[in-house]
Amino acid sequence: MNKIVQKDEERRLRQRAKAYEKTCEEYSYEISVLQARTDYIAEFDYFLDLLTLLLHPAKLKEKVGRPLIGLFCIQAPLELFHALGVHPVKLCSGSYAAQRLSAAYLPALMCPMLKSYIGSSEFAASTSTCYDATIVPTTCDWVVKVPEIAKETITNLHYLELPHVKQNEKGVRRWLEEIYALKLFLEQTTGTKLKRQDLMNSMNTFMRGWKIFQELIELKRKNIISGVWVTVIANTFMLDDITSWAKKIELVVKKLQSKQPAANPRKIFLAGSPIIFPNLKLLQLIEQAGMTVCADDLCSSERIFPGATVYDDPSEHGLLKALAERYHQACICPTFADNERRINTILRITESNNITGVIFHVLKGCHPYDIESLTIEATLRANGRKFLKIETDYVKEDSQNILTRLEAFAQTLA
Repeated sequence: MNKIVQKDEERRLRQRAKAYEKTCEEYSYEISVLQARTDYIAEFDYFLDLLTLLLHPAKLKEKVGRPLIGLFCIQAPLELFHALGVHPVKLCSGSYAAQRLSAAYLPALMCPMLKSYIGSSEFAASTSTCYDATIVPTTCDWVVKVPEIAKETITNLHYLELPHVKQNEKGVRRWLEEIYALKLFLEQTTGTKLKRQDLMNSMNTFMRGWKIFQELIELKRKNIISGVWVTVIANTFMLDDITSWAKKIELVVKKLQSKQPAANPRKIFLAGSPIIFPNLKLLQLIEQAGMTVCADDLCSSERIFPGATVYDDPSEHGLLKALAERYHQACICPTFADNERRINTILRITESNNITGVIFHVLKGCHPYDIESLTIEATLRANGRKFLKIETDYVKEDSQNILTRLEAFAQTLA
């Protein structure tokens, strides 16, 4: 019996080694594709170098010089982590090979992004060794169940319970209580008490980063920088110190701001499930079909920041309340029951930027986005927007079929 167990373990180790090798090849290949683009500039190299750090959490920890806290989704106020001397890292993966590693023991219809993360955590030094804690906002059922179904035990785990009805007093009060509970958990984890001035400094630091990132988005609106590059840069958010990262974006903005936009593009608004490197398939196919993504509402791209945090009460409670409201009220994740803001945002941005086409991206198993696509499609079509829903998985085999549909959609925008 012991020999059987030993052989199974040896086989598993070989599978992990092979998956790791394949994942590294995926990353290297996609980086080489990006470097070969005609719109590549040397200033992008900094971001390309950051992309692989999620495969090497120990190197990431050394780079930022702070303890790492793993974080699923973007609901937890990043400023709070920063003020307490820790560095939050969004736990996700776009690797096809990593997904295949975990596919054998996970539900077939599970979100591929999370399957990929669980697979990558098997061969990378993961939460048990490099992350001091893991925060799980209760956005969707798959995220909630990740700690339960992951092969590797996630220690020092904290659930951040998200009120799914936010436009009422009860939801606001509950979420503020959750932020205070997160503060206490982080204080206990770090052995440090939160200082009001540190929190205010962190809020100002992230505000400066947000403003610089907004300048990058404005270049994207004008079709001066492609949606591919903005998504790549956004994917590196919190893979370095926020100040260093923002300064590098500033260099990109300065380099590109005098560039002329492409003539008469078929402009697209991209909505739906997140796009995580190295899975840039849909963005690349959209460009191949003759369209350009000038705006999006992806939590892996334009929505990595909740926006400007305004406060009129500089007390600790006032600052925490302002953060809680911003991260909750401003979020347009489909997990919320009252989510008119999402549709209104799409309508506002498409109208102000003369964008007539909306492509809605759904990862198979990403149920909240899949369900919400029905309402969004009906509303957008009623308001004169052309709509195309693309459902896909972490595979390359559907690329030609998707491209054919995208090319047909592009013709309707001519």
